[in-house]
Amino acid sequence: MPRDSTATRSRLIEAAVEEFSRHGLAGARVDRIATSASANKRAIYDYFGNKEGLFDAALTHVVSDLVVAVPLDEHDLPGYAGTLFDYLLAHPEAVRMNSWRRLERPQAGPTIEDTFVGHMALVRDHSTTAIDGRGIGPTDLVILVIGLANAWHLSAADLLAAGGVAPTEAVVAAHRAAVVEAARRVSNAR
Repeated sequence: MPRDSTATRSRLIEAAVEEFSRHGLAGARVDRIATSASANKRAIYDYFGNKEGLFDAALTHVVSDLVVAVPLDEHDLPGYAGTLFDYLLAHPEAVRMNSWRRLERPQAGPTIEDTFVGHMALVRDHSTTAIDGRGIGPTDLVILVIGLANAWHLSAADLLAAGGVAPTEAVVAAHRAAVVEAARRVSNAR
């Protein structure tokens, strides 16, 4: 693939992430993506086949970046929760793209199961939550920890302000600390 083609494809994916994270698959417009990427609209169809193919590529890009930036640490689930919280705070497009995925195209994007399968056995080996057979199994444990890290980012603004305090840096830091503590408790980390 010529260098210009690679650059055009990359610009299209970046523009698509922005467009899809704002408007979802149904609301996104390929003409806005092409304009934002300084590309011909035809390039979208040449590289990705259709709008759904572009959504899949944009989602794969976002999820791949997240998985590389925040690898699951089976030895430190509370630390993983804090790092994931920080990443999602800095990259709100990751939260939005995954929300649109669940709503509009659940089969889209990479299967992250492969990323986590090897870790699940290690989570089981390092966790004390399911040893007696009544605790939380490794898959549920990882899902809960990821959910804790996502909770702030998925909550309505009025709920976040329910305590009467705007989300200042101190409030965000306190919430992050609560996420890490909750992950510590649910994972029985020491």
